[in-house]
Amino acid sequence: MIARRLIEMAFVARKAKMVRMTRLFLGMGLSAALLLPLGACTAVGSVAKVVASVTANAFTGPPEPVFLDLKGLLMIADADANLNSPVALDLVFVRDVATLEKLQALPAARWFATRADLQRSFPEALTVRSWELVPRQSVRLSQRELGSPRVAGVLLFADYRTPGDHRALLPELRSGALVKLGARGFAVVAHPQ
Repeated sequence: MIARRLIEMAFVARKAKMVRMTRLFLGMGLSAALLLPLGACTAVGSVAKVVASVTANAFTGPPEPVFLDLKGLLMIADADANLNSPVALDLVFVRDVATLEKLQALPAARWFATRADLQRSFPEALTVRSWELVPRQSVRLSQRELGSPRVAGVLLFADYRTPGDHRALLPELRSGALVKLGARGFAVVAHPQ
């Protein structure tokens, strides 16, 4: 009888301990509750290292593509734009960080010479929208017309007659952007839409 009572007391104590452990695990989260019985402290330590590594990479790693949030884009060609000649413009939506870095090194003349090859080589990484503006012409693109694709960056290439890079990485201007096409180059500035 005493032995049976001792067994019952041990069972009750063990059950109470299990209830406390379950509450603790639920407080810690389901993933920790599942991992602790499998590997005890070493599993939690490993999970903590992985979480710390992922968190550190989120702040120090390369930027991930984000959704474009540009309220609009206004492109204005001055009276003497491109030495009084039409200006071909390509707005390039780049979805891949590595491709963006490669394209940022290209001057506009090389972009326009190799554009078709680049689009064939990287069909999933690039979306190109093209225009040609004559002096004194302007084009306004609304947020709806630009869309909100998931991109690593947006580049603007302008095919000028004068030497130079003639490219710009459009900054994240939530109010909108103005592209002012001048005689020998262009500038991009914030512009409320």
